[in-house]
Amino acid sequence: MKIGRRADIILNALARLKKTSIRASDIASQYWCEKQMELNYLFGQKITAQIKKGKQIHGDLESETNVPIVLMPKAYADVMYKGLYTSYMALKTLKQNKKTREVSVYGALNGFKVVGKIDQLEIKESEVIVQEDKTRGSDNIPSEAQMLTHKAQVMLYRKLLQDIKDERYTVKAFKDSYRTSSLLITGEFKRQLESLGVERDLMGVEPITDAFFDGLRKIGKISDTLYIRYINQFTGNEIKLHKIKYSDDEMAQMIDFVMKYWNGEREALPVPMEEKWKCNFCAFFGKECKVWWPQSKLT
Repeated sequence: MKIGRRADIILNALARLKKTSIRASDIASQYWCEKQMELNYLFGQKITAQIKKGKQIHGDLESETNVPIVLMPKAYADVMYKGLYTSYMALKTLKQNKKTREVSVYGALNGFKVVGKIDQLEIKESEVIVQEDKTRGSDNIPSEAQMLTHKAQVMLYRKLLQDIKDERYTVKAFKDSYRTSSLLITGEFKRQLESLGVERDLMGVEPITDAFFDGLRKIGKISDTLYIRYINQFTGNEIKLHKIKYSDDEMAQMIDFVMKYWNGEREALPVPMEEKWKCNFCAFFGKECKVWWPQSKLT
């Protein structure tokens, strides 16, 4: 009976975490501490001053390239539309200015919905470069363990983008998965779109979905060279621009590892003993998680 209950818990990973999709940042977090990623959903993420500052910097960077879009969604369909329209306009910025930020990307892994938001796309030498930005509280170079999580995230963005371009993940798959045919924007939201001058034939979740995916398919050649940029959150200065090479084989190995958790083949893994130093930076250490809590050995 005990084994049966445990298996049932594992098999309902998304339901237990009250999620309908896997975020690219979830997969990245699995490479830092899978147990911490899970606890963030079960008990709520601890929003630190560093996280708030990081979001502010991302917002400032977005305002440098993208045209601000002010919309106030009134229902779920409005929220979906806003996300797709904002990313559609970001792709237009890429075409015009050779650089854009905050582009949503969608896909599927082993039948699970996967979503993410690419920090930056830039056209260089006729190729589209995918870049992830990370903020830090000092000018110290990030550790290999930190870089691994960021590498997993930017490589996944590259894969999701290429899957859409090559139509391994199609607009039909997106529509079926998100049931866009049943989504109707509200009258109030439509009036907001009219005030922005949005084209009439784009005023619906279905047409903006088509336009966005068409833009992604026509994005151009996607580079295998990826960048992770580290920024000092206090000065805004670049600390390091880390270049990595995308590999289908390495990406497949990463997916195989992380999906064992989502598929229900195993429980969330804590950090191994040699990496328990990470626990010193975890808000759940000694509370919701006592895997490496010193006092646990005394009981």
